[in-house]
Amino acid sequence: MKRLRNILFLLIFSVSAFTLSAQEQADLPMACIGHTERYGVKGFNGISDFDWTITDPDGNVLQQGTDYTLLARGDSIDIFWREGMKGGIYTLTVVEHTDYDCTGSPYSVNVVLNTPEIFIPITNNIPDEVGICFGDIATLDPGEGFINYLWQDSSTNQVYYTGESGTYLVRLVDATYSCSYGIAEVTVHPLPEVDLGNDTSIMVTQTLELNVYDPDFTIYDWSTGAITPSITVDGQSGDQLIWVKVTDVNGCSNSDSIQISAADFSKLRIPAAFTPNKDGVNDYWDFPAPYDGKDLREYISSVNVKIFNRWGKLVWSHKGAYQSWDGKDLNGKELPMDSYHYIIEFTVGEKKYEYKGSVTIIR
Repeated sequence: MKRLRNILFLLIFSVSAFTLSAQEQADLPMACIGHTERYGVKGFNGISDFDWTITDPDGNVLQQGTDYTLLARGDSIDIFWREGMKGGIYTLTVVEHTDYDCTGSPYSVNVVLNTPEIFIPITNNIPDEVGICFGDIATLDPGEGFINYLWQDSSTNQVYYTGESGTYLVRLVDATYSCSYGIAEVTVHPLPEVDLGNDTSIMVTQTLELNVYDPDFTIYDWSTGAITPSITVDGQSGDQLIWVKVTDVNGCSNSDSIQISAADFSKLRIPAAFTPNKDGVNDYWDFPAPYDGKDLREYISSVNVKIFNRWGKLVWSHKGAYQSWDGKDLNGKELPMDSYHYIIEFTVGEKKYEYKGSVTIIR
């Protein structure tokens, strides 16, 4: 047998019929998991058989029929770069046998198989980690200039949008038919929990602290203009709708609001009658009536009340700390059943409230 002089050139054929002589290239050709690539030789094509041996990075030999198929007399082969193959450098070796019993010297070329675990990046546009807030959408964009984009769900768009946590993988093929992967870990951060409590009511002289401090919160923005973790609300301001917006260390924001009702001492109900007959029921004129189920007398600093009969004569008065009226005159004598006129001035905190009306003694 004669030895055939080594004049073979291993060519790399992509799905787009691109060819590159292995002897002229400085970089190794690349392939990607999921692709089927065609590789061919140029020798005495048509009068020769070509035997191929393909080894993986660990030296294991790929199996014909399972991992690759021969075309024609072996002039070219299709390699199935399938899932599960190890990433790294594969060696393709071919030997030519002519019909004239001549055998060429073995010829080899190396090919880099890129996988999601071992890959040569051809883009740095996608960050390794992407954090978004619940309800937001992450935009994953490897950038322009690729002829093929293939995401893990078979989407082929350049830009991938998602609002869910997970690992997102894109296979990229550039203009030289080199391929690689872009991988991004998307984390969806929950919105911070902020709670101002249930709607409530407070008295004019009362205060209420609203505190939403959390060590993970970085920004506090209150409807009052405050930027502190807590604020104090007082009843002097009347009814109020208070809200707060917080932002946490992940840049996520959330808000809550509370309706605070303050007792309005300008709209209190003054009882219109009482029965001072010593039966233990409604024997005293207690004013004002409870407000929203609360006795307001403890919030009254002082009271100035004057009672007049139907002819305008002053029959009873009191000034100072709150005191109920028992239906007697200034001399302690029981007044007859009748309607009487009153002027009441309440002092609550620093505010004064005046009421005028009539009250009836029923005996």
